[in-house]
Amino acid sequence: MSTNAAYRAGLEQQFHDAWVTFFATFARFEHALKKAPYLKHTKSGTTAEAGWAGFANDLGPEFLDLCRTQPDLEKLFTNPPMLLKVDLGEATSWKKARAINSVADFFQVVKDVRNNLFHGDIHPHSDREERLIKAAQQVLDLAWSHASRKADNPKLVEFCEAFRFKA
Repeated sequence: MSTNAAYRAGLEQQFHDAWVTFFATFARFEHALKKAPYLKHTKSGTTAEAGWAGFANDLGPEFLDLCRTQPDLEKLFTNPPMLLKVDLGEATSWKKARAINSVADFFQVVKDVRNNLFHGDIHPHSDREERLIKAAQQVLDLAWSHASRKADNPKLVEFCEAFRFKA
């Protein structure tokens, strides 16, 4: 049986190396968060979902302060990705981006970048989108680095260990 792949023609030309790296890093982050365990829900039997809020809490407010000092991250604070919301009649439209008042809010913005890229609402080759993707990648890099310096927190230590691929 052959599969007609014409419906996805051109996709491989749309994805830059930076996008693929961001996807892979984000996916590995969520894996490591679940293994640490930073879980969104802790009730037995529920599906394991990454608990970004707990991770953000353990990184502490100094992480957000650090991010605010990084010039390459300014775009995430001043012009974050808009949110696709449901309107009356089940139509959708872009709405105001979320406010950043905490580390957890900041990770939600990084997730918004991933969601917009993953679900296809990124304008290919747009300078703005490219800057947002690279900034979101830098946030993940800074978060891992920040977590790795908190050896007194067993969950952060486990997160850093779980992030690494093991042979």
